Amino acid sequence: MTKILLCGDGNGAHVFTALATQNCGVQVNILSLYEPVRTQWQNSLKQGATLKVVREEKDTEESFEGNPVMVTDDAKAAADGAKILVFMNPAFTHDAYLNALEPYVTKDMVIFTIPCQPGFDFAIRKAWGDKASLVDVVVFDTLPWACKMSEIGKNARIYGTKDSMYGGISAKSKAKPHVTAALELVQRCLGQTPELRVTRPKLGALMSTLGLQIHPGIMYGQWGKWDGKPIDEVPRFYYDATVDGATYCERVSEEVLGLGKKITELFPDVDLSSMVSLKDWYLNTYGPEIGDKTSLYTILRSNAPYASFKHFVKEVDGKYVPDFNVRYLTQDIPYGMIPVRGIAEIAGFPTPMMDEIIYWAQRCIGKEYLVDGKLTGKDIPETSSPQACGITKIQDIVYA
Repeated sequence: MTKILLCGDGNGAHVFTALATQNCGVQVNILSLYEPVRTQWQNSLKQGATLKVVREEKDTEESFEGNPVMVTDDAKAAADGAKILVFMNPAFTHDAYLNALEPYVTKDMVIFTIPCQPGFDFAIRKAWGDKASLVDVVVFDTLPWACKMSEIGKNARIYGTKDSMYGGISAKSKAKPHVTAALELVQRCLGQTPELRVTRPKLGALMSTLGLQIHPGIMYGQWGKWDGKPIDEVPRFYYDATVDGATYCERVSEEVLGLGKKITELFPDVDLSSMVSLKDWYLNTYGPEIGDKTSLYTILRSNAPYASFKHFVKEVDGKYVPDFNVRYLTQDIPYGMIPVRGIAEIAGFPTPMMDEIIYWAQRCIGKEYLVDGKLTGKDIPETSSPQACGITKIQDIVYA
């Protein structure tokens, strides 16, 4: 039986486990380094519970059932016999998982990161050193679903499934039969949708991930001019997106595309033309679910699967203030925007919008990354930027 090592224990991991088990009959080993969730999931298995995932969308409902073979913090046991590794965990935990797995890395392992963060490649090189060359990495720009786990190891729900997911891979890896076979297996695990479209070079896919382009910009648009006074109602994250927020997101997207063009100018054999704008990404991914496709602003405010998402807040005397200690800043800045900003710095490409957001965000979360226009802040070593890995030459990024 084929074994898949799944790193993570959150919403996506629950859904993937049930779908993979029912659709393909594969053995899923969960590597969980977060004790509270790991213990609860282990207890659910001991109690004989079966993980059930319900997909509720487009006026239909279907269910999937299936348990992992193990939920463990023992990397050796989880990795034993597994040639496919799926990282479906937050970027800030990647280093811990990579370090735990380093002794058990073997030739021809295929690593999927769903969703990827721009610094994932740098993190692998930092953790695995020369062993990084033994594996093939496939990156996808987003999770397959809008989903939520309601009871650990027992229940989860899918609220929306993307029609397609765009992935990236190196030309060298794409030519390998075992990588093709791994891609086909993961597609069968997910089902007919989303369709996995691995059409981009890995670097282009890493640089154009959704988190860095959308979450910080919406946060900055909502709270960048906040006067510090508590508010009466919690704004919806997407459906109440501001004009400024949508504009910031568009400008970040333009900078990402511009960086791609700059790299292609420097290295004509590296074609990053398949990178798309944020607006086009939404249209390609959610098409029929979007009520108003006029602009990015209207798309954000009418994309049905995300209608109920709200900003993270803290309650104060019956009113609300923003909570900045959330992944849209604590993850999407150091592991998303900072790595791309780091590539831009090495390539000599200006990113004024990213800089503005980073200066604001680092104040909000009490970090120091960008100082006088350079990524020399004291907290850079905590990021997955090329600067944190000691990379100073653009060719060492482009041809990795």
